[in-house]
Formats: sequence, C-alpha cells, structure tokens
Amino acid sequence: MNILILGSGIVGENLANKLSEQGKNVFLLDDDANELKRLSERYDIKTILDDPLNPNFYINFKIKVDYFIAVTKSDEKNIITCKFAKEFLKVDKTIARIRNQNLISDENKSLLIQSNNFLDHIISPEWEVSNNIFEKIHMPGAFFSESLISENHLLIGMQSSDLFKHHTFDEIKTFFNEKNICYIGHSKSEEIEFNFKNISNSDQLYLLIKKKYLKELIKFFGFKDYVLDILIVGGGNIGQNLSQLIEQDEQEINLKILEFNKDRCDYLASILKKTTIFQGDALDQSLYDEIKLNTSDLVITVTNNDQINTILSIIAKKRGSKSVFSVVNNESFSSFANDLGIDVIINPRELTTSRIIEKISEGSLLSYHSILRDNFIIYEVKYKNELYDRIKSSKEISHICTITKENIELSIKEHIPSKNDTLILLIEEKNSHILEKFINDY
Repeated sequence: MNILILGSGIVGENLANKLSEQGKNVFLLDDDANELKRLSERYDIKTILDDPLNPNFYINFKIKVDYFIAVTKSDEKNIITCKFAKEFLKVDKTIARIRNQNLISDENKSLLIQSNNFLDHIISPEWEVSNNIFEKIHMPGAFFSESLISENHLLIGMQSSDLFKHHTFDEIKTFFNEKNICYIGHSKSEEIEFNFKNISNSDQLYLLIKKKYLKELIKFFGFKDYVLDILIVGGGNIGQNLSQLIEQDEQEINLKILEFNKDRCDYLASILKKTTIFQGDALDQSLYDEIKLNTSDLVITVTNNDQINTILSIIAKKRGSKSVFSVVNNESFSSFANDLGIDVIINPRELTTSRIIEKISEGSLLSYHSILRDNFIIYEVKYKNELYDRIKSSKEISHICTITKENIELSIKEHIPSKNDTLILLIEEKNSHILEKFINDY
C-alpha cells in the first residue's frame, strides 16, 4: 500500500513512522527542507520537498497512491490538496485534518463531505481528545480507556491498589467470570506482571470489558461517580469542545475555565451558557483560591504547553484536587506523569494516529493501543486463518482473548476462532514490528 502524507508536524511525523513500521510504503510531502531532512534520517520513509499547493506536483507524480492524508495546520491547504490528490492522483481515499470547530460539528461534517466528493474522511485531533476526555469523566478509578472497533467493548485501566480492601481474591475471580471480563496484565511501580493470581500486588490493572458492565465494574472497585465540580485549564479548541460536551451532560456540573487570552475568554463567555470563565496565567498562584483549585473534584489541563499541563496537574493534586487529567504530547513527560500523581494522561499524537489508522485499515488491523507504561501494545485484529497460524507460531505474540459476536472468549485452547471473530493480541512495543509484518502480509 502506497500512502502519501502531507504535513511533517507532530501528527504527520508520528503517522508516517507508525505506517512505515507496519510495512506501508510512505511518502511524506512538505515544503520545509530542514524538517524533511531530520525525518528522513530518523525514519524509514521517503520525503518529498515540494509545494503541496502546486497542481503540477500531483499531475507529474507517477507512483500509484492508495491513500492521501493531509494533516497540516491549515484547513484550507488540507482540503485543497485532497481535491488535487483525488483528481490528479486518482487516490482511493483521502483524509483531511480539520481544525475549524464550525466545520467539524456532526451536522456540518456530513455536509462538508457530501458537498465535496473528494473528501472521504475528516479528522480533528482536538475533537478526538475532547471526546476521549469526556468519556473518562464518569469513569472514576480509570486512568486509561479506549473503545475498540469491535462493537460495545472497552479496553480500560483501573486503579487497583484498594481493590483488596473491598473483596477477596475469590470474589474478584467470580465477578470477572460472571461479567465476562478479560484480564490483560497489571503493574506495581515499575514492575509489570501477567499472572492473574498475583493481582493483589498491583496498583494498576488492565482489563477488556463489555461497555454494559462499566458501571458495575467501577462500583465493584469501590469508586463513586463524584464529579460535580470541574476546572478546565486552557480555553483553546479542546477546552471549548470539552466544555460544550460537559454542558450537555445529564449530570449537573459546576464548570470553570481558566484561559490566559482575554479575547478568547470573551468568545468563550459568548458561546458557553453554564460555564464560568476566568482570565489569567495558569501558573499565577494568586488565582488558585479564586478558581478554587484545591476543592475541585477534577482538574483538566489542556493548554498547548506540556510543561504547564504537567506542572499545574501536580500542583492541583498536591493542593487537594481529587483527580487530575492532563494532555501531554511529549512521550518523555507522559512516561513519568503517573508517578507524580496525575491520574489520566491523554496523548493527542497517539490518539490521532490510532484513529487515522483505523480509517485506512482495509486489511486485518482494526486498532492498536499502548498500555503498561507504553511498554506493550494491544492489537485488535480481524481473524484470518493464515494470519492466525503465524500468530500461534510466534513466541513474541500473546493471544489474550477472542471477541465473538456475543462474548469475550477467554479460553484460547477451548475456543477456535472463526470468520468474523476478532483477535486481541499483546506484544512488547520493541517487538511490534513482528506482528505488524504479519498483519501487513494479510
């Protein structure tokens, strides 16, 4: 498969790297020579220095392209180049990154695609992040959650340090069996384990569950949905989208936003009806009493600065906030954030890359998710007999369970996968290329 990516920013870089690791033939187009040189030296990709708004580039490009993905920061450039790619390159599918919030509402998104037949998919990293955070607001005790492509299933990471204060091992085992819950692995500080018998020695537990059992799982772990007071730090697109989702929530929530830019504050005040807007510097400690940082049930930091998000999350937790979520792009930050008391880390780069790959997966791969301190990856893969045989023969790949139409089949030995089943696989991040090579072959 040949894929042409426009844009060498954070999203484009991560996407190009991931797709090349999967064995795709990746071309990265940009007009920034220095950035392309850096990326070509770092990844196994082909870089192209040219003006993406020049139609002659597409007319003269002689290689058959299956997918064109435009992820620059300019909506106009992304839309126009998708038109060029469809018209001149005859690509099968186009994907455009869109930042303008008016264009990505459900109603306008459909209208935009319907009125421009050269656009097959639209993706907004800001909306992906906002929705991901919103899903987690009513998941107390969960530090990680990702919906699978397989309908009605959720991959979830739960804080488990107090689990045995409420239940015995046998009670936990019985509950998991009754609710068809799949245990994946657990961690304690830096230690990672995959033996269910040792879960009493854990801080974090990774599970695969049916969504209909989510509330029962949270209750069983001893957590309550207490979120009544939320402070969002950062009033950009993510903060705005998230606030609009929260204002529509069934539960009455006291919502506040802290934003530095005064004009942006005025705009937010004009469109948000149930939210209190504060203007000021997130690191100005004199504001903390006014915004009631220490009494907030949940503080969510979504500025465009990883350092500010991380620092303020730590401050909020130390001052008494019950829970803190933080948006962090830099992997070096996210790897130790949980050790500093941050309850939930959201990585926009990984989230967006995963969503785009889901849209272009015509083969066996449905989705992938980094877990256990990013040392392991869960893959959601369509069953194919030849692929399954190769997976079984690999020592590096663990077949965790199989999702059928009705159930999560936990017994690998007793259940033989068949057509329309989905395999849930686990592999160390350093060996992920092995599985991705298998998947790419089928």
